[in-house]
Amino acid sequence: MHKLFENSGWLLLDKLSKLFPGIIVLALIARHLGPQEFGIWNYGLALTLIVGSLAMMGTDKMAVKEFIHQEQREDVIVNTLVGMRLVAGLVCMLISMAFVLLTKRNNPLYFYCTLFSSMNVVLQSFDVLDYFYQVKHTVKQVILPKVTVFLLFCLIKLAVIFLDGTLLAFLWVSLLELVVTYAVIMIRYRRSLPAIRKLRIDLVLAGTLLTEGWPLIFSNLVVVLLVKVDLVLLDVLASPAQVGEYVSAAKISELWYALPTVISVAMLPGLMTKQNSDRKAYVEMVEKWLRLSFWTSVAIAAGVMCTAPVAVPFLYGSRYAAASHILMIHIWASVPVFLNAVFVQYMFIEGQYKMYLYSNVAGLIVNVVVNLALIPVMGGVGAAIATVVAYATVSGILMLLDKTGQLPVFTRRMFSPVLVLDDLRQLSGSFRLFTGQFFT
Repeated sequence: MHKLFENSGWLLLDKLSKLFPGIIVLALIARHLGPQEFGIWNYGLALTLIVGSLAMMGTDKMAVKEFIHQEQREDVIVNTLVGMRLVAGLVCMLISMAFVLLTKRNNPLYFYCTLFSSMNVVLQSFDVLDYFYQVKHTVKQVILPKVTVFLLFCLIKLAVIFLDGTLLAFLWVSLLELVVTYAVIMIRYRRSLPAIRKLRIDLVLAGTLLTEGWPLIFSNLVVVLLVKVDLVLLDVLASPAQVGEYVSAAKISELWYALPTVISVAMLPGLMTKQNSDRKAYVEMVEKWLRLSFWTSVAIAAGVMCTAPVAVPFLYGSRYAAASHILMIHIWASVPVFLNAVFVQYMFIEGQYKMYLYSNVAGLIVNVVVNLALIPVMGGVGAAIATVVAYATVSGILMLLDKTGQLPVFTRRMFSPVLVLDDLRQLSGSFRLFTGQFFT
């Protein structure tokens, strides 16, 4: 628990820096650009994220597994994974640019936004180092430079707003932010391993990772399509301005998704170890995690829904008034998102890679169908409804396909207030123990 709190605490710091100063700066940029340009920028981000999801190559989970099982070859694993993702990122960049040139040639803003966004995909190949430090329980080695650079560039973006900068100026600043971030992280990494001089890449390992991880590769694509296809459909079926309104609401919802992401990343190495040493304790950990995730997500959704009519106009201004109605619906997607974070890690540990893929394919199909039906009539509100329905579909399919039969049992037990109170007492005790050790 000490390692879990320490690792997740640093990860949470990274997410909180984006939750508070990040959302304020984002809101000011959205006010400055207006729904039209803000929507075009986010179209470019969504398109490159969809295509660039292939460049992740399943490394977000496979890397953790390799670092645990081949500790003596960490440098080779890092170099191999980064090399794989760089090549894939460049290919995805070319695909994104070709798509925009074919479909949006009449508006150069789409081209520039997609160009800079696809550069981000290439640079994010160095996120492999995040997984290296997470396994080492020294994730602060990447979080500290990330948070520091992020806060510095928040000030730079405020200066660009003050100077009445254009959309192109924000694109350059965002790209420079990533370049500086990963440059600092790479320098720190190389200094921590002074004996390593050569860039060694294991082609056999690369082939093995591609062979074993292909379900995760396509699952990543399907997941990103599930999350971002609504923006593309809104741009096609409605307008860039409605994309801007929808994004302004979705950004608030998606910031809360950081919490289950942080916990799942921090718990994965411990759960993989516990599965082999104590099966009963491992099952109990998953059940408690699911229960706490459910009640936390319900509390968050209810709170955001009640405050949305005030929070959205305050943050984004009157031009984004329609976003408050979108947020009141979209935030309820956080409930299945929290649950899916537990389901996915459990099924990954159990080796059920394909079930993850199948459930997300079902969710994507539902998402596209509902979006096509509702966006022409309801705009962004219809897209929000489609998101909630699609994520709930993923949760249901995951439970139905679980070969162990444990997920339905966990789900039935997560509604018990008595059990969740007991979980909270145990969690509180562990947290007090951790803080006591930390301050002494």
